[in-house]
Amino acid sequence: MARKKEPISEATFEESLANLEAIVKKLEAGEANLTDLMQSYAEGVELAKRCLTELEKAEKAMDIVVGEDSGKVTEKELIIEETI
Repeated sequence: MARKKEPISEATFEESLANLEAIVKKLEAGEANLTDLMQSYAEGVELAKRCLTELEKAEKAMDIVVGEDSGKVTEKELIIEETI
């Protein structure tokens, strides 16, 4: 039975990455028809954008946690907002 996929906007980073990896394997296998390939490709692009956005958020959050202030490394509270 196929695994039910969360809508891209509701999936966690890990779920989005796993779905993207599954799509890449499907595309590399080359066994689907053109319509399915195009649909999978479009979904993969959206998943890649979602993953990149989440990674950029994490990178910015880490920049806040460890920042330099006049040559000193300072720590600030890490707050990561959930996206819905």
